[in-house]
Amino acid sequence: MTDAFGLPAVRRGLGQRWGHISPQLLSAAIVAAIVLGFRPLAPVMVSLLLASTLMAFVLLTWLMMRRHDRRLCESCAASMPLNPAEHAARYRRRFWLAHAGSRPGLLVPYLVVLVGSNFLLDEPGRFVWAVVQSSMIYLILSHASHRKLQPWCPWCSDDGGGDKYDIMDDPKLPRGDHPQLV
Repeated sequence: MTDAFGLPAVRRGLGQRWGHISPQLLSAAIVAAIVLGFRPLAPVMVSLLLASTLMAFVLLTWLMMRRHDRRLCESCAASMPLNPAEHAARYRRRFWLAHAGSRPGLLVPYLVVLVGSNFLLDEPGRFVWAVVQSSMIYLILSHASHRKLQPWCPWCSDDGGGDKYDIMDDPKLPRGDHPQLV
């Protein structure tokens, strides 16, 4: 993905590592944005420079995460749990959120609240803003967990998973073919 945007080639090891830890880096960037929101620096230029740098870091980290998600990562494979089904059962709420976040009926209101919270400028409003902004951390971690344990996600199969597909019907034979009796 970074190639499509014309970004300079990053050393293979650095780019892979950056993409691998990008959920944690994005979470730290959200915390940094919240801290900047509560402690505005006195000089306007310094505040503007910090906010611009943080935004560039977030965009570049997001691109590295998307690039990482499209390839097989040895570190991700090595850190795969020995009992992924049990981990997936524990992360059921995260998996639901990862799927619900792609539905426009839930995504659009969330984005409206997320953007709208930026206009809460008084002291109690800043705390509401911080809570709303920090909800993105759970959303990012939900997607990271889902990406890693996707084969065990109950919502990734047709019709939301479940026991429906445990019993399979006999396969349909092509027209004109009949099973041979021996």
